[in-house]
Amino acid sequence: MDEASDLARVGTVLSDPARTAMVLGLMDGSSRAAGDLQMLANVSPSSASTHLAKLVNAGILMATKKGRHKYYRIPTAAVAHAIEVLQIVASPRAMVLELARSPVNPFSFARTCYDHLAGRLGVEVTAALRGLDVIRLDNGCYEVTEHGHDWLLEFGIDCQELARERRSFAIPCVDFTERRHHIAGTLGAAILERMVVSNWIARTRIPRGVRVTERGKLELAHRLSLEFTNGHGVKYRQQ
Repeated sequence: MDEASDLARVGTVLSDPARTAMVLGLMDGSSRAAGDLQMLANVSPSSASTHLAKLVNAGILMATKKGRHKYYRIPTAAVAHAIEVLQIVASPRAMVLELARSPVNPFSFARTCYDHLAGRLGVEVTAALRGLDVIRLDNGCYEVTEHGHDWLLEFGIDCQELARERRSFAIPCVDFTERRHHIAGTLGAAILERMVVSNWIARTRIPRGVRVTERGKLELAHRLSLEFTNGHGVKYRQQ
């Protein structure tokens, strides 16, 4: 009964649109001041303070004080994952899904989900890594193959070093717009970081938005057999 009560409490906290807007504004893994979140939620400063306190008390956000200001962020990737899954539950209708996948929607092609790659690009990268036997799904988690360790090391990712971190290594995260899995966990975060550092993808001015660079298209086509089409099309070409 305690678990049911705890879940109901979290659901109640997220039932307010203003609080939900604040949480969604932090889904890129950033830290933002109370004033920024107040504007996102379109509420008064006093209301924003009350909403943020409830989110912190529920464990959905955490606060860090810097000087005279407080900054808020989503505490873990697991919380961000839960929010992304709730978006799927909240938008099950075919029409909503079609709009979400539309090229007009900047999130549909490529975006970040906390600290890993999501959207159509995210799921196709995951499909490619599985197709090339870099990763395999085993008991609900991704495992890196022997070949995959070498492939990732060449890409600049040391899996043994990642495994020492105190969080899930590589877990499937259901994509909000695609309804397929992309990679979360430390491996997902490392892949996103390497792609940004290698200038394969670049962050945009749109929160959580990323775009594929021309270099990225060439490298992703060469290394992962991804095929890019006009507009926002990308597909893994199975070998």
